[in-house]
Amino acid sequence: MLAMPICALAWNPFGSDDVTEVALSKSELQKIKVNAGWAKGDDQTLIFELVNGLKGPIQCGAANVDLNDGKSVGKQFVPKFAIPGNATRNASMNVVKGTMKAYALTCSCFKRKGSDECINPLKNQ
Repeated sequence: MLAMPICALAWNPFGSDDVTEVALSKSELQKIKVNAGWAKGDDQTLIFELVNGLKGPIQCGAANVDLNDGKSVGKQFVPKFAIPGNATRNASMNVVKGTMKAYALTCSCFKRKGSDECINPLKNQ
């Protein structure tokens, strides 16, 4: 990587500078339904079920859980997991049942400049 020219580092895989990754707006977040819990017989793995109620795809890159003892645990999803429009996906992380106080997921989507709609940056729209 060190031998690559600097201009190669600026390459945009989407071929256009008008598509950017943005955080979901408050109104978009209201259309994302998240359920969290543990499967029967597994008290160690917290499962997140995300339902994307938006027309376009979103992606989630991290989860953070605040524990009852005041500590926090987090997980980075590498790569970020994608949820197509009007679809459901699951993700998980290690959290002992009964220790969770609150949780949050970090999600975003791609938008064209000047547009409010989440799009798939790999499709020519």
